[in-house]
Amino acid sequence: MSNNRSGLFKAMLALSLMLFVILFVVFKSGAVEKRTTTKVVDGVTQESQSYTFNAGKIPLYLKSIVAPVTGSQALTDDK
Repeated sequence: MSNNRSGLFKAMLALSLMLFVILFVVFKSGAVEKRTTTKVVDGVTQESQSYTFNAGKIPLYLKSIVAPVTGSQALTDDK
């Protein structure tokens, strides 16, 4: 019985580490952008903030990390 629980514990640790790495890459790449909009309603200025997700920044961030290791020839998009 304890053997099954140790496998479950290892699986949960692996999943949590994977989620941590994914979230780290998303936030480090700047894919979550904060937008501030201002509106004037009845002469009063109101600011609202929202967050948007820009997935296009993630490959650029990953290429900037991989390029010093592999060299620029490994990152061409000619194919």
